[in-house]
Amino acid sequence: MSSQIGDDLSGALRTRNDLAEAMAHAGDFKRAAAEFRALAKDYEELAGADDPRTLDVRLSLVKVLGTAKQHAKAIAAGEPLLRDQLRVLGPEHDDVLETRQLLANLRYAAGDREGAAEDLERLLGALSHVLMPTHQRITRLKRDIAFLKRST
Repeated sequence: MSSQIGDDLSGALRTRNDLAEAMAHAGDFKRAAAEFRALAKDYEELAGADDPRTLDVRLSLVKVLGTAKQHAKAIAAGEPLLRDQLRVLGPEHDDVLETRQLLANLRYAAGDREGAAEDLERLLGALSHVLMPTHQRITRLKRDIAFLKRST
């Protein structure tokens, strides 16, 4: 844990995060999203906007909004998150790759097939640096991109 956050406070934030995740799993997306928003602000104030825990909470918010089918809100929260993740973590970090995939899924669900294809192409570019060309995920991404381009 960062020295910026005391052990008691850090434990309280983790407990709130666990509670927000439990709310989401129980289907209470509105309360879960509100708690993740509040947690993101608290982590940012206490640990900084670039702290991995702050980024993790923001990713949880995007996931909850997407699960709640609030695609536009999820995309609006996910785009700046991705920019921050790229700057802080780098293009090949697992969280960045997850956020790219999530944004593509959200765009597709929102009816933006072209945007989803663009996101998947960027994801493919990043994964091509870390996976073999014949890897199952690479093959699946190429197939998904082709499908999206045919259907636009």
